[in-house]
Parts: sequence; structure tokens; C-alpha cells
Amino acid sequence: MSLFASKSSGFNYCNCTALERQLDPAGYAGHFDDAVVFEQPLPWPRGVFMDDGPVPQRIRDLMARWLAHYKATGNYTHRPLVVVPDPEYSRDGYRLVSFYTRPTGLMTHFDKKVYQIPTELLGDLVWAFFEDQDSLPNFENYRVYQLDKVRDLMVCTHGTVDAACAKFGYPLYKMLKAKYANANTRVWRVCHFGGHVFAPTLCDMPSGHYWAYVEAQQAEQIVLHTGDVSALRRHYRGWAGVTSGLMQAAERELWQHYGWDWFNYRKHGEILAQDGADEPSWAEVRFVFEDAQQHTHTYDARVEVSHSIETPPISGSDEVYAYPQYQVVKLEKVHLQVSS
Repeated sequence: MSLFASKSSGFNYCNCTALERQLDPAGYAGHFDDAVVFEQPLPWPRGVFMDDGPVPQRIRDLMARWLAHYKATGNYTHRPLVVVPDPEYSRDGYRLVSFYTRPTGLMTHFDKKVYQIPTELLGDLVWAFFEDQDSLPNFENYRVYQLDKVRDLMVCTHGTVDAACAKFGYPLYKMLKAKYANANTRVWRVCHFGGHVFAPTLCDMPSGHYWAYVEAQQAEQIVLHTGDVSALRRHYRGWAGVTSGLMQAAERELWQHYGWDWFNYRKHGEILAQDGADEPSWAEVRFVFEDAQQHTHTYDARVEVSHSIETPPISGSDEVYAYPQYQVVKLEKVHLQVSS
């Protein structure tokens, strides 16, 4: 049975309305240069990282520093997340912490480092990783190297942010955990990472792919990287490896062209030109990538905002937000001349 078939007719879930209005999720993935994901027992308030939140003070101080930098510069390159401890993964008195960082140059996924740290040292470790890396050797005994290559499927179930994430995200989490969790893939309940209008939504790390409206059929394809990718076209929010919705829309087109192999190609995207608005309505973008034979390819694309769809961004609300919808109007392979 479809998760969406069980919706209550007496309550306006934002994701159900978005689906009815055919909101395309392309271009609505988060993007970041680094991320920290750590275990934090429930309950989670809406502002789990805020002053009255349950996370250690040193982490809240770090979040405040990042927020101040954002307000001063408009630049925010971090992604802090918490996950629910799991009896199969967790250890009493300790917290698992995963750090993800963007590698330089062409990339397929984020670099990952995992620690299992005593609970009382959690804040010190996270602070050290971002603000005092000279002290990181003090935490070396807590590294768990064998987990660096493990895949993390994180499903948003943060109901205090939006009811849709709890109602639709939790059943997806349970299904994924029962069917697909193994030694190489872990499944987590994660806090809000944006886009509850696309619930059930999940983030696949360390690859950095974001997905929308995920049910059992899509979950199988996403986890196993199998089947016709065109069936997932309107379930793909984008890749955190590029920094704008316009580029994410172009990246989707290349995935649709190359299929699942695309996710294994080392690649880099950049904006060549765009309009000067705060929220650009068009961009010329370029992707450079290496295929399985290490041959380098370059594609240029023009992406435009074709229209907007007005739909409630919050469950239970009648207020709407106009979501820009992205269209790739040109995508062509280019042959760059190499100067001698």
C-alpha cells in the first residue's frame, strides 16, 4: 500500500499537497562543504541545536559561531545533524560521530571519518574537528576506521519540525531498516535537513544524494542502484556536491543520460554565468567528469526557472510558498582545446 494512501483527509500534510500539485524536487537538495552527524537520544525539540537544545554546550557554541558567520557573510557551508541511537550500532556511554568533508577537485562522494566517543567528550571532539584540529590526535583512540566506508541512509522523522516527516518518514525508516540494513549499509532516523514538503525524504551519505517522496518501489532502486533511472526522475532532489539548485537540475539530466554509472564518476560542477538576482532565474553551468575508463568529458548546460508552483511548505498551514521549478533548456557535450 502506498504511504500516501494512508493520509488523513482531515489534515493538510504539506508533502501530499505538493505531490498533488506536481512539485518537482529537482534542485532542492542541501549542499555543504562539511557535515557532522552524531547520536542524540530523543526527544528532539524543534530547535535541537538552539540554546535550549539537548546537545552539548560546546556544539551549541559552534553552531552560534557558524550562524554569526552566516549573518555577516551570507555563506554557510556546514550541515549539522543528529540521529537516534540504535541498539545495533550504539554503545552505552558512547556516541557515534561521523564527519564528512568535501574533497578537492573531482569527486564522487564526501570523505568520511567515524569516531565512537565517550558521551562526556562529544562536544570536545566536534569542537576540535572544526576549530582546533591540532588537538585531534588526542581522540585517535576513538576512531572506528572500519566504519569510514559504511553507507548511511538517513530518513527524516523529525515530527516536531513537521508532522509529515513523522507520519511518512518513520514507516520508510522501518522498512529500510528491516529490508536493507547490513554490515555495509546503516539506516538512521535523522533530524530535519530541509524539505519536509518532499517527505518521506532521505539523504544518502557519503555520496550526498537527496531523495523525495520515497516509497518501497523507489527505495529498492535507490538502495540497490537498479532499474530504469527515468522512474526516479521526479524523486531526485539533487546532489550535495554542487552548490545551487540550477546546477543540481543539470546534474539530474546527466544522471538521466548516463544512468547509475553517473553516480560512480568523479565530477565537478561550476557556474559559468548567471543573472544577477538574489535568486537567479537562469544559469550557464559546466560539468567535468571522468568515466570508468578515466576519460574526461565536459558538458555545458543552460538551466532556467520555467515557472513556480505555490504549495504549503508546512503541514497544517494554508499559507503557500512559490517554489521555482527548474528546466534544462540546453545540454551539450563540448570539446575543450588544451593549450600547448
